[in-house]
Amino acid sequence: MINPELLGRLRNLAGNNLEELAGATVAVELPLTNAVVNRLIEQRLSAGSGPVTAVQVDALDDDTFSAQVSMRMKMIPTLRIVGRIEEQPELPQRPLLGIRWSMPGMGALTMFAAPALAFLNALPRGLRAEDDRIVVDVVELLRSQGLADLLPYLRKARVHTRRGAFVVRLELRI
Repeated sequence: MINPELLGRLRNLAGNNLEELAGATVAVELPLTNAVVNRLIEQRLSAGSGPVTAVQVDALDDDTFSAQVSMRMKMIPTLRIVGRIEEQPELPQRPLLGIRWSMPGMGALTMFAAPALAFLNALPRGLRAEDDRIVVDVVELLRSQGLADLLPYLRKARVHTRRGAFVVRLELRI
């Protein structure tokens, strides 16, 4: 946990005018554990009545993760989807994070996955499903979450995985 006294000192130094810190670079590495990600997904799903009732995500090594997706229609079994981060954003010209998904061992049953991915339509703007890919527009996602004020300073954004956590790396320049 960050020491509140340290945060207070930084606020006193910067004040409300970030331009006074021109030339500063801030690098942030934020590990979002499975528990945090699953809690956020649960909150989003509980606010809607879409076809998905639950999602449990498990971050794995090497930019991969798995998700157990439970559907409202009981005739569809819990689906296991594997995602792999294939494309990182290049800011500002291409702010897209690309994820390819698959359903190992499901063969032709993969066509039933489309309703499972419909829950993406209930997520914040900036997420879209395209066939076997999920594309995250980082700029649009930040805007939709009320974080547009970070955009002029954002120089790099990366998402990687390690067992148990999604690791978000940001670089901001003032």
